[in-house]
Amino acid sequence: MVTAGLSLCMIVKNESEFIEQAILSAKPFVQEIVVVDTGSTDQTPVLAENLGAKVFKKEWNDNFSEVRNYSIEMATQRFILVMDADEIIIEGNTEAFQRLCEKIEGNPGSAGTITILNETLSGDTSSTTIVRIFPRDERYRYTGKIHEQLTFLGKPIQLAVDSQIQVNHLGYSALQITKKNKYERNLALLLSELSEHPDPSYIQFQIGKTFYVMKDYVQAEHFLNKCIEIELQSSRRNFLSSALLTMGYCCIPMQKFNALSEYYKLAIDLYPDYTDLYFMYGVGLIESRNIHAFKEIPDVFKKCTEMGEASSIKYETVKGVGSFKAHYNLALFYELTGQLKKAVHHYQLSSRDGYTQAKIRLRRLLH
Repeated sequence: MVTAGLSLCMIVKNESEFIEQAILSAKPFVQEIVVVDTGSTDQTPVLAENLGAKVFKKEWNDNFSEVRNYSIEMATQRFILVMDADEIIIEGNTEAFQRLCEKIEGNPGSAGTITILNETLSGDTSSTTIVRIFPRDERYRYTGKIHEQLTFLGKPIQLAVDSQIQVNHLGYSALQITKKNKYERNLALLLSELSEHPDPSYIQFQIGKTFYVMKDYVQAEHFLNKCIEIELQSSRRNFLSSALLTMGYCCIPMQKFNALSEYYKLAIDLYPDYTDLYFMYGVGLIESRNIHAFKEIPDVFKKCTEMGEASSIKYETVKGVGSFKAHYNLALFYELTGQLKKAVHHYQLSSRDGYTQAKIRLRRLLH
Protein backbone atom coordinates (compact mmCIF):
# COMPACT_ATOMS: atom_id res chain seq x y z
CA MET A 1 0.00 0.00 0.00
CA VAL A 2 1.01 3.62 -0.50
CA THR A 3 2.30 4.56 2.95
CA ALA A 4 2.07 8.26 2.11
CA GLY A 5 -1.73 8.01 2.28
CA LEU A 6 -3.92 8.76 -0.74
CA SER A 7 -7.47 10.11 -1.02
CA LEU A 8 -9.48 9.40 -4.15
CA CYS A 9 -11.58 12.50 -4.91
CA MET A 10 -14.47 12.31 -7.37
CA ILE A 11 -17.32 14.62 -8.37
CA VAL A 12 -20.37 12.84 -9.75
CA LYS A 13 -23.89 13.15 -11.08
CA ASN A 14 -25.93 10.22 -12.38
CA GLU A 15 -22.93 7.93 -12.90
CA SER A 16 -24.48 4.66 -11.71
CA GLU A 17 -23.40 2.92 -14.91
CA PHE A 18 -19.68 3.34 -14.19
CA ILE A 19 -19.02 4.43 -10.62
CA GLU A 20 -18.62 0.94 -9.15
CA GLN A 21 -15.99 0.02 -11.75
CA ALA A 22 -14.16 3.30 -11.15
CA ILE A 23 -14.02 2.94 -7.37
CA LEU A 24 -13.06 -0.73 -7.47
CA SER A 25 -10.22 -0.01 -9.89
CA ALA A 26 -8.80 2.65 -7.53
CA LYS A 27 -9.34 0.87 -4.22
CA PRO A 28 -6.01 -1.02 -4.20
CA PHE A 29 -4.14 2.28 -4.30
CA VAL A 30 -6.07 4.58 -1.94
CA GLN A 31 -6.86 4.80 1.76
CA GLU A 32 -9.91 7.05 1.43
CA ILE A 33 -12.65 7.63 -1.15
CA VAL A 34 -14.35 11.03 -1.27
CA VAL A 35 -17.34 11.44 -3.58
CA VAL A 36 -19.12 14.77 -4.04
CA ASP A 37 -22.55 14.39 -5.61
CA THR A 38 -24.02 17.40 -7.44
CA GLY A 39 -27.60 16.18 -7.77
CA SER A 40 -27.87 12.57 -8.86
CA THR A 41 -31.35 11.18 -9.40
CA ASP A 42 -30.12 7.60 -9.80
CA GLN A 43 -28.35 5.22 -7.41
CA THR A 44 -24.88 6.81 -7.74
CA PRO A 45 -24.56 7.99 -4.08
CA VAL A 46 -25.82 4.67 -2.69
CA LEU A 47 -23.48 2.62 -4.87
CA ALA A 48 -20.53 4.76 -3.79
CA GLU A 49 -21.40 4.46 -0.08
CA ASN A 50 -21.75 0.70 -0.40
CA LEU A 51 -18.14 0.59 -1.58
CA GLY A 52 -16.93 2.57 1.42
CA ALA A 53 -16.94 6.08 -0.02
CA LYS A 54 -17.63 9.19 2.04
CA VAL A 55 -20.39 10.90 0.08
CA PHE A 56 -21.03 14.63 0.29
CA LYS A 57 -23.70 16.74 -1.40
CA LYS A 58 -23.02 20.05 -3.12
CA GLU A 59 -25.21 22.23 -5.30
CA TRP A 60 -24.10 22.53 -8.91
CA ASN A 61 -23.26 26.10 -9.98
CA ASP A 62 -21.91 25.47 -13.49
CA ASN A 63 -18.37 25.42 -12.14
CA PHE A 64 -16.27 22.26 -12.10
CA SER A 65 -13.38 23.83 -10.18
CA GLU A 66 -15.65 24.87 -7.32
CA VAL A 67 -16.82 21.31 -6.77
CA ARG A 68 -13.39 19.82 -7.41
CA ASN A 69 -11.84 22.07 -4.75
CA TYR A 70 -14.62 21.18 -2.32
CA SER A 71 -13.90 17.46 -2.79
CA ILE A 72 -10.24 18.09 -1.93
CA GLU A 73 -11.25 20.00 1.20
CA MET A 74 -13.25 16.97 2.36
CA ALA A 75 -10.21 14.66 2.02
CA THR A 76 -8.01 13.75 5.02
CA GLN A 77 -5.04 11.87 3.52
CA ARG A 78 -1.70 13.49 2.64
CA PHE A 79 -2.09 13.10 -1.11
CA ILE A 80 -4.95 13.44 -3.60
CA LEU A 81 -5.83 11.30 -6.61
CA VAL A 82 -8.50 12.93 -8.80
CA MET A 83 -10.63 10.70 -11.01
CA ASP A 84 -13.97 10.99 -12.74
CA ALA A 85 -16.66 8.39 -12.20
CA ASP A 86 -16.38 7.19 -15.80
CA GLU A 87 -12.65 6.48 -15.54
CA ILE A 88 -11.13 3.09 -14.72
CA ILE A 89 -7.52 2.43 -13.76
CA ILE A 90 -6.21 -0.27 -16.08
CA GLU A 91 -2.50 -0.08 -15.27
CA GLY A 92 -0.55 0.99 -12.20
CA ASN A 93 1.17 -0.28 -9.07
CA THR A 94 1.46 0.81 -5.47
CA GLU A 95 5.24 1.11 -5.60
CA ALA A 96 4.96 3.63 -8.43
CA PHE A 97 2.44 5.60 -6.35
CA GLN A 98 4.84 5.63 -3.41
CA ARG A 99 7.81 6.82 -5.49
CA LEU A 100 5.69 9.51 -7.08
CA CYS A 101 4.38 10.82 -3.76
CA GLU A 102 7.91 11.00 -2.36
CA LYS A 103 9.12 12.93 -5.38
CA ILE A 104 6.37 15.54 -5.49
CA GLU A 105 6.46 15.98 -1.72
CA GLY A 106 10.09 17.06 -2.05
CA ASN A 107 9.31 19.50 -4.89
CA PRO A 108 6.62 22.05 -3.92
CA GLY A 109 4.55 23.03 -6.93
CA SER A 110 5.02 19.67 -8.65
CA ALA A 111 2.33 17.07 -9.31
CA GLY A 112 1.84 13.62 -10.80
CA THR A 113 0.33 12.84 -14.18
CA ILE A 114 -1.70 9.89 -15.38
CA THR A 115 -2.25 8.72 -18.95
CA ILE A 116 -5.86 8.80 -20.09
CA LEU A 117 -7.09 6.65 -22.97
CA ASN A 118 -10.17 7.94 -24.79
CA GLU A 119 -12.26 6.25 -27.43
CA THR A 120 -12.79 8.80 -30.20
CA LEU A 121 -15.99 9.15 -32.24
CA SER A 122 -14.17 7.51 -35.17
CA GLY A 123 -13.38 4.46 -33.04
CA ASP A 124 -9.71 5.28 -32.53
CA THR A 125 -8.00 5.40 -29.15
CA SER A 126 -6.31 8.68 -28.22
CA SER A 127 -4.01 9.07 -25.26
CA THR A 128 -2.91 12.12 -23.33
CA THR A 129 -1.39 12.89 -19.95
CA ILE A 130 -3.03 15.07 -17.35
CA VAL A 131 -2.12 16.19 -13.83
CA ARG A 132 -4.16 14.26 -11.28
CA ILE A 133 -1.97 13.48 -8.20
CA PHE A 134 -0.75 16.12 -5.75
CA PRO A 135 -0.35 16.88 -2.02
CA ARG A 136 -3.38 17.87 0.04
CA ASP A 137 -2.15 21.42 0.42
CA GLU A 138 -4.26 24.59 0.20
CA ARG A 139 -1.71 26.05 -2.21
CA TYR A 140 -2.97 23.57 -4.81
CA ARG A 141 -6.29 24.70 -6.29
CA TYR A 142 -8.30 24.08 -9.43
CA THR A 143 -9.30 26.99 -11.65
CA GLY A 144 -11.72 27.25 -14.58
CA LYS A 145 -15.42 26.55 -14.87
CA ILE A 146 -14.76 23.61 -17.21
CA HIS A 147 -11.68 21.66 -18.30
CA GLU A 148 -10.40 22.80 -14.93
CA GLN A 149 -6.66 23.04 -14.42
CA LEU A 150 -4.65 22.44 -11.27
CA THR A 151 -2.55 25.40 -10.09
CA PHE A 152 0.00 26.01 -7.35
CA LEU A 153 -0.23 29.46 -5.76
CA GLY A 154 -2.37 30.49 -8.71
CA LYS A 155 0.19 29.46 -11.34
CA PRO A 156 0.36 26.40 -13.63
CA ILE A 157 2.13 23.29 -12.34
CA GLN A 158 5.80 23.62 -13.28
CA LEU A 159 7.01 20.04 -12.74
CA ALA A 160 4.81 17.13 -13.85
CA VAL A 161 5.98 13.63 -12.93
CA ASP A 162 4.70 10.53 -14.74
CA SER A 163 2.95 8.13 -12.36
CA GLN A 164 2.96 5.20 -14.85
CA ILE A 165 -0.78 4.93 -14.28
CA GLN A 166 -3.15 4.40 -17.22
CA VAL A 167 -6.84 5.16 -17.06
CA ASN A 168 -9.54 4.19 -19.53
CA HIS A 169 -12.07 7.01 -19.97
CA LEU A 170 -15.51 5.70 -20.94
CA GLY A 171 -17.57 8.89 -20.85
CA TYR A 172 -16.78 10.26 -24.30
CA SER A 173 -17.86 7.32 -26.37
CA ALA A 174 -20.48 8.21 -28.96
CA LEU A 175 -23.24 6.61 -26.86
CA GLN A 176 -22.36 8.48 -23.68
CA ILE A 177 -22.09 11.82 -25.47
CA THR A 178 -25.53 11.30 -27.01
CA LYS A 179 -27.04 10.32 -23.67
CA LYS A 180 -25.64 13.25 -21.72
CA ASN A 181 -25.36 16.06 -24.31
CA LYS A 182 -21.83 16.63 -23.09
CA TYR A 183 -20.60 18.75 -25.96
CA GLU A 184 -23.49 21.20 -25.75
CA ARG A 185 -22.98 21.52 -21.99
CA ASN A 186 -19.24 21.98 -22.34
CA LEU A 187 -19.55 24.56 -25.10
CA ALA A 188 -21.98 26.70 -23.11
CA LEU A 189 -19.64 26.75 -20.11
CA LEU A 190 -16.57 27.45 -22.24
CA LEU A 191 -18.18 30.38 -24.03
CA SER A 192 -19.37 31.87 -20.74
CA GLU A 193 -15.85 31.68 -19.34
CA LEU A 194 -14.01 33.06 -22.35
CA SER A 195 -14.15 36.73 -21.35
CA GLU A 196 -12.99 36.16 -17.77
CA HIS A 197 -10.32 33.45 -18.11
CA PRO A 198 -6.72 34.50 -17.36
CA ASP A 199 -5.37 32.17 -20.07
CA PRO A 200 -7.55 32.78 -23.15
CA SER A 201 -5.48 30.48 -25.38
CA TYR A 202 -6.58 27.47 -23.34
CA ILE A 203 -10.26 28.36 -23.61
CA GLN A 204 -9.92 29.20 -27.32
CA PHE A 205 -8.31 25.78 -27.82
CA GLN A 206 -11.03 23.91 -25.93
CA ILE A 207 -13.81 25.78 -27.79
CA GLY A 208 -12.14 25.10 -31.13
CA LYS A 209 -11.66 21.44 -30.33
CA THR A 210 -15.28 21.12 -29.18
CA PHE A 211 -16.57 22.69 -32.40
CA TYR A 212 -14.30 20.33 -34.35
CA VAL A 213 -15.75 17.17 -32.80
CA MET A 214 -19.21 18.64 -33.35
CA LYS A 215 -18.20 18.97 -37.03
CA ASP A 216 -18.71 22.74 -37.09
CA TYR A 217 -15.42 23.28 -38.89
CA VAL A 218 -15.87 26.97 -39.64
CA GLN A 219 -16.26 27.83 -35.96
CA ALA A 220 -13.49 25.40 -35.04
CA GLU A 221 -11.11 27.12 -37.46
CA HIS A 222 -11.97 30.53 -36.01
CA PHE A 223 -11.21 29.62 -32.40
CA LEU A 224 -8.21 27.41 -33.17
CA ASN A 225 -6.67 30.26 -35.16
CA LYS A 226 -7.01 32.54 -32.15
CA CYS A 227 -5.41 29.94 -29.91
CA ILE A 228 -2.51 29.40 -32.32
CA GLU A 229 -1.86 33.14 -32.62
CA ILE A 230 -1.65 33.51 -28.84
CA GLU A 231 0.41 30.35 -28.34
CA LEU A 232 2.98 31.34 -30.96
CA GLN A 233 3.67 34.48 -28.94
CA SER A 234 3.87 32.57 -25.66
CA SER A 235 6.95 31.01 -24.10
CA ARG A 236 4.93 28.13 -22.59
CA ARG A 237 3.02 26.89 -25.66
CA ASN A 238 1.09 24.34 -23.64
CA PHE A 239 -1.58 23.64 -26.26
CA LEU A 240 0.09 24.60 -29.53
CA SER A 241 0.95 21.08 -30.73
CA SER A 242 -2.63 19.86 -30.25
CA ALA A 243 -4.09 23.06 -31.69
CA LEU A 244 -2.00 22.73 -34.86
CA LEU A 245 -2.92 19.06 -35.22
CA THR A 246 -6.63 19.78 -34.79
CA MET A 247 -6.42 22.71 -37.20
CA GLY A 248 -4.84 20.43 -39.78
CA TYR A 249 -7.66 17.92 -39.45
CA CYS A 250 -10.14 20.81 -39.61
CA CYS A 251 -8.75 21.89 -42.99
CA ILE A 252 -9.41 18.47 -44.56
CA PRO A 253 -13.25 18.46 -44.60
CA MET A 254 -13.19 22.14 -45.61
CA GLN A 255 -10.84 21.19 -48.49
CA LYS A 256 -8.34 23.90 -47.53
CA PHE A 257 -5.34 21.85 -48.57
CA ASN A 258 -2.98 24.77 -49.14
CA ALA A 259 -3.69 25.97 -45.61
CA LEU A 260 -3.21 22.40 -44.36
CA SER A 261 0.23 22.30 -45.95
CA GLU A 262 1.23 25.58 -44.27
CA TYR A 263 0.06 24.44 -40.84
CA TYR A 264 1.87 21.13 -41.34
CA LYS A 265 5.16 22.83 -42.20
CA LEU A 266 4.89 25.11 -39.18
CA ALA A 267 3.95 22.22 -36.90
CA ILE A 268 6.73 19.79 -37.86
CA ASP A 269 9.29 22.58 -37.59
CA LEU A 270 8.21 23.06 -33.96
CA TYR A 271 7.43 19.41 -33.15
CA PRO A 272 9.47 17.14 -35.46
CA ASP A 273 8.91 14.07 -33.23
CA TYR A 274 5.10 14.33 -33.21
CA THR A 275 4.06 11.38 -35.39
CA ASP A 276 0.41 12.41 -35.48
CA LEU A 277 1.31 15.49 -37.54
CA TYR A 278 2.79 13.36 -40.33
CA PHE A 279 -0.15 10.98 -40.23
CA MET A 280 -2.61 13.90 -40.42
CA TYR A 281 -0.74 15.29 -43.43
CA GLY A 282 -0.87 11.89 -45.12
CA VAL A 283 -4.64 11.74 -44.61
CA GLY A 284 -4.86 15.22 -46.13
CA LEU A 285 -2.86 14.10 -49.18
CA ILE A 286 -5.27 11.20 -49.69
CA GLU A 287 -8.37 13.37 -49.31
CA SER A 288 -7.00 16.11 -51.62
CA ARG A 289 -7.18 13.74 -54.60
CA ASN A 290 -4.39 15.80 -56.12
CA ILE A 291 -2.41 13.77 -58.66
CA HIS A 292 0.70 15.85 -57.98
CA ALA A 293 0.51 15.14 -54.23
CA PHE A 294 -0.28 11.44 -54.72
CA LYS A 295 3.37 10.42 -54.94
CA GLU A 296 4.04 11.89 -51.47
CA ILE A 297 1.63 9.53 -49.75
CA PRO A 298 3.88 6.47 -49.25
CA ASP A 299 6.81 8.61 -48.06
CA VAL A 300 4.68 10.26 -45.38
CA PHE A 301 3.27 7.02 -43.97
CA LYS A 302 6.69 5.32 -44.16
CA LYS A 303 7.96 8.20 -42.05
CA CYS A 304 5.24 7.43 -39.50
CA THR A 305 6.27 3.79 -39.23
CA GLU A 306 9.93 4.76 -38.89
CA MET A 307 9.14 7.23 -36.10
CA GLY A 308 6.79 4.93 -34.20
CA GLU A 309 4.11 6.10 -31.80
CA ALA A 310 4.37 9.62 -30.39
CA SER A 311 5.00 10.08 -26.68
CA SER A 312 1.72 10.41 -24.80
CA ILE A 313 3.66 12.25 -22.09
CA LYS A 314 4.58 15.04 -24.51
CA TYR A 315 1.62 14.97 -26.88
CA GLU A 316 -2.03 14.14 -27.33
CA THR A 317 -1.76 11.18 -29.67
CA VAL A 318 -3.87 8.51 -31.36
CA LYS A 319 -2.84 4.89 -31.00
CA GLY A 320 -1.63 3.36 -34.26
CA VAL A 321 -0.42 6.45 -36.16
CA GLY A 322 3.13 5.14 -35.87
CA SER A 323 2.24 1.51 -36.43
CA PHE A 324 -0.88 -0.33 -37.61
CA LYS A 325 -2.83 2.67 -38.96
CA ALA A 326 0.17 3.88 -40.96
CA HIS A 327 0.84 0.37 -42.31
CA TYR A 328 -2.82 0.07 -43.25
CA ASN A 329 -2.75 3.31 -45.26
CA LEU A 330 0.47 2.20 -46.96
CA ALA A 331 -1.20 -1.10 -47.86
CA LEU A 332 -4.21 0.73 -49.30
CA PHE A 333 -1.93 2.89 -51.43
CA TYR A 334 -0.04 -0.10 -52.78
CA GLU A 335 -3.25 -2.04 -53.41
CA LEU A 336 -4.77 0.84 -55.36
CA THR A 337 -1.60 1.26 -57.42
CA GLY A 338 -1.37 -2.44 -58.24
CA GLN A 339 1.66 -3.18 -56.06
CA LEU A 340 0.01 -6.18 -54.45
CA LYS A 341 3.11 -7.76 -52.90
CA LYS A 342 3.81 -4.57 -50.96
CA ALA A 343 0.13 -4.26 -50.09
CA VAL A 344 0.06 -7.75 -48.58
CA HIS A 345 3.23 -7.02 -46.63
CA HIS A 346 1.81 -3.89 -44.98
CA TYR A 347 -1.61 -5.46 -44.38
CA GLN A 348 0.20 -8.26 -42.56
CA LEU A 349 2.17 -5.80 -40.42
CA SER A 350 -1.05 -3.95 -39.59
CA SER A 351 -2.90 -7.20 -38.84
CA ARG A 352 -0.24 -8.29 -36.35
CA ASP A 353 -1.34 -5.42 -34.13
CA GLY A 354 -4.91 -6.67 -34.30
CA TYR A 355 -6.24 -4.06 -36.73
CA THR A 356 -9.51 -5.56 -37.95
CA GLN A 357 -9.80 -3.55 -41.17
CA ALA A 358 -6.35 -4.78 -42.25
CA LYS A 359 -7.32 -8.40 -41.56
CA ILE A 360 -10.45 -8.06 -43.70
CA ARG A 361 -8.64 -6.54 -46.69
CA LEU A 362 -5.78 -9.04 -46.36
CA ARG A 363 -8.21 -11.96 -46.56
CA ARG A 364 -9.79 -10.45 -49.68
CA LEU A 365 -6.41 -10.06 -51.35
CA LEU A 366 -5.24 -13.57 -50.52
CA HIS A 367 -8.44 -15.27 -51.61
